[in-house]
Amino acid sequence: MRRIFFSILLGLLGLALPQALFSQSKAPRLVVGIVVDQMRYDYLYRYAAQYSPEGFRRLMKEGFVCRNAHYNFAPTETGPGHASVYTGTTPSVNGIVGNDWFEKGKENYCAGDTTEKAVGSETGYGEISPRNLFSTTLGDELKLATAQKAKVIGISLKDRGAVLPAGHTANGAYWFDQNSGSFITSTYYMDKLPDWVAQYNARRRPDYFLTQTWQTLRPIKEYTSSQADDNLYEQALPGQPKAVFPYDFKALTEALAKSQMKRPPYGLLTGTPYGNTLVTEMALEALKAEALGQDDITDLLAISYSSTDIGGHAFGPQSVEVQDIYLRLDQEIALLLKTLDAQFGKGNYTIFLTADHAVAQVPRYAQDLRLPGGYADSKKMQDELSAHLEKTYGAGKWVLTGDDKGVYLNRALLKEKKLSQEMVEREVVDFVRQYTWVYDAYTATDLQRQQYQQGILALVQAGYYYGRSADVLIVAKTGYLNKSWERGGTSHGSPHRYDTHVPILFFGQGIPAGHTVREVYVSDIAPTMTMLLNLQMPSGATGKPIEEIFVP
Repeated sequence: MRRIFFSILLGLLGLALPQALFSQSKAPRLVVGIVVDQMRYDYLYRYAAQYSPEGFRRLMKEGFVCRNAHYNFAPTETGPGHASVYTGTTPSVNGIVGNDWFEKGKENYCAGDTTEKAVGSETGYGEISPRNLFSTTLGDELKLATAQKAKVIGISLKDRGAVLPAGHTANGAYWFDQNSGSFITSTYYMDKLPDWVAQYNARRRPDYFLTQTWQTLRPIKEYTSSQADDNLYEQALPGQPKAVFPYDFKALTEALAKSQMKRPPYGLLTGTPYGNTLVTEMALEALKAEALGQDDITDLLAISYSSTDIGGHAFGPQSVEVQDIYLRLDQEIALLLKTLDAQFGKGNYTIFLTADHAVAQVPRYAQDLRLPGGYADSKKMQDELSAHLEKTYGAGKWVLTGDDKGVYLNRALLKEKKLSQEMVEREVVDFVRQYTWVYDAYTATDLQRQQYQQGILALVQAGYYYGRSADVLIVAKTGYLNKSWERGGTSHGSPHRYDTHVPILFFGQGIPAGHTVREVYVSDIAPTMTMLLNLQMPSGATGKPIEEIFVP
């Protein structure tokens, strides 16, 4: 009656009440968030002719594709990337400034928590929680809006790929323990593994895959989007002289057992398609056992595929191995879609897919093509910087730690010597700028005082959090990686476009088919999803909903 009354009153006043004010789109029963670790945007198109119609190509054809999507901060790493996807903000707000950082005199891991213990393993690989994350997540807001009735589950090979997306209030987060070959969790979530996880572990699927041989999905001559399989730019798996097909895991396991490494063989699987298969299998088990999407309350399943990153580091973006990992991941996506269609019907669930970062070309490969790139000897820089500071300010350990991304100063020593931190930071910047591989360096003092609106400085500032970030932040020139990568392979972490440009796709209920080339950011994903689900945005969200998705 009240609505009718106001409609009549406004009609008498000559005003029209928008119908949209009273209509709310029905929320999907299930949201599936997919993060593909280290996926460059161009992989969607480079391998498209060999993708099946049911996987990536279906997402692109029937869903909404953001073709100019980027990270709006650096460092572009796994922890910060996953955190940004689900909090809708940058490290400057959510606090996840890297996979690791130096804080209060010690190294800290982004998902590390010594107050928690492993559940499901005796190997000790479980001191994990999301407590380092200083913002709520999409899943947290879903739980809050439903009085904790919604279910939120995170699954990944990597602990940080499961825990950070799942958030603070999740029903569970599960990751792969390379020592035991099982999926585990921590006491943050529960004291005992659910029966379905224990039953899956009892099937010993990793042991089965260690008896298999990784061959290319297609005849290797068809991998024309990649360089020759036998090349000088890749890292070989332990026990294999060269990074070439086939990969006989039975033989590699035996070689590992005879070597001096004396470690379990399960890590061999993590950089191969079999690692992604394990994650898909776990996700489908969770879908069934946790009855996700089986009532009118929206649930969230957060899946992170890590094999693309672990294999991508070893083999590089031009390798046959990476192409094959993606062709097989396409099959995993197709299986997931087929299962969701069978359970919910087409269009009755919503998916978003993105990456936590992209990746650089192998520097040696770039050099051979006469492209910009090379290797940064950050160890030499740190040693020479320490000697320079001693010469300038006297004896002492002035640099606590550092690498090609930044330098942590000994603040206690600065106070003891009554030296201005700003002055020493500027001395470090002036010294670091002499190295040919350095694009530029920035002081923490400037990042705290100024507000930068564009360019690389703005990206660096968006990745800065006082107390966790370095005192001097360094950006290498395009194409440069740390000297440790001279052995082969590649990495990421920079504010350069090859690291920031990633896919963002939306698919399913409430999502129109289409695309945009407008520049959008990964931090826009969570705000977009909260609008679709009629939720509050995560507490630290700075991203904006992607408007094109909501245009009638």
